[in-house]
Amino acid sequence: MGILRKLILKEWFKFFAGSVIALFLLVSVANLISGFLRGNVTATEVMINHFIEIPGYLNKIFPVSCLMASLFSINKLKTRSELTAIFAAGYSRKNYIIDLIFASLIVTIVQFMMTSYISPFFKSQRENLISESTHKFSNLKSQGLRSSTIGSGKMWYRSDDYFIAFTNYNQIKKELYNVTLYKLSADSYLEEIQAMQKVYWEKGIWIGKNVIKLDGLNLKSFPKAEENKENIINLYETPEELRQIEADITILNIVKLWKYIEQLKTSGININEYMVLFYDKFANSIICIIFAILASVSVFNPNRRSSSFGKNIAAVFFFTILYWLVYSYLIELGNNSKVPPIAATFTVPIAFTIILIVIFSRNRKLAK
Repeated sequence: MGILRKLILKEWFKFFAGSVIALFLLVSVANLISGFLRGNVTATEVMINHFIEIPGYLNKIFPVSCLMASLFSINKLKTRSELTAIFAAGYSRKNYIIDLIFASLIVTIVQFMMTSYISPFFKSQRENLISESTHKFSNLKSQGLRSSTIGSGKMWYRSDDYFIAFTNYNQIKKELYNVTLYKLSADSYLEEIQAMQKVYWEKGIWIGKNVIKLDGLNLKSFPKAEENKENIINLYETPEELRQIEADITILNIVKLWKYIEQLKTSGININEYMVLFYDKFANSIICIIFAILASVSVFNPNRRSSSFGKNIAAVFFFTILYWLVYSYLIELGNNSKVPPIAATFTVPIAFTIILIVIFSRNRKLAK
């Protein structure tokens, strides 16, 4: 039985590695060509950015590769009549599927580590390796956040003549919370501080609520203090430009991300968008096992040679497109708080799991 298990796993990992390489080359060529066509970056910067994005590419490639590995390895064993021989030797279909679960579990662990730790670490090094990377590779006018939220409890952002610190930016309501604005004079001295409960976007302007203002800090006289329930705040950034806050949140590993979400929760801020990001790390890993098992249902018909290479390719494209279209749409709904975060991330894995339960219940006698 050990020899049969080695044969099954060998074929599976061989096709898995081939699928990863093929899909990675395809994605790499497309992204490198797109990068080289940019007019604001050098070829070296394109290559460095591509290297930084590799874990992110693999996160999308691994689930599809698990599907392809199961499909093509079973098809190969079928065409050489080895699958029939394996079952005739007393190796049950249940054991065969358990072997595929074990193989895909290894991929799932690697996938989770990449999503939770490796990919955030690579992204955190982008600014160190590429000057003004946020501006060059995301086409945003502003320069981005300058510090992590975990240490100080606030995001820090620098514009032309001011610094701004805030707890969180709600993209749906277009609101900044717990805002402190530090204005600089022409000779770069601190001249004004404004502390606000929140700043919200209305009719093309930013309005601060419960504003406490200290003015004349760069003068020799005592600073002037002023309080207003509402006041117009002169911020250069638009709500769309502040969306780049997500770029910094994605550099947090899963532990720091959870701590950040806990901070937002205690402040009473909407955390749905960040919970989607957190749950996605688990859902996107579990789907590797589900895809590997889903493609293995053909073991219940080992003698059918009608499973041609063309049909397998068609099946791969169908499930890949279906998965990414539906999953991406649900993620978008979760980000906009239209569906609960756990529903946005786990609906597709649960749906595929139900399909598997139905298939295996119909073939439970053959699985023994």
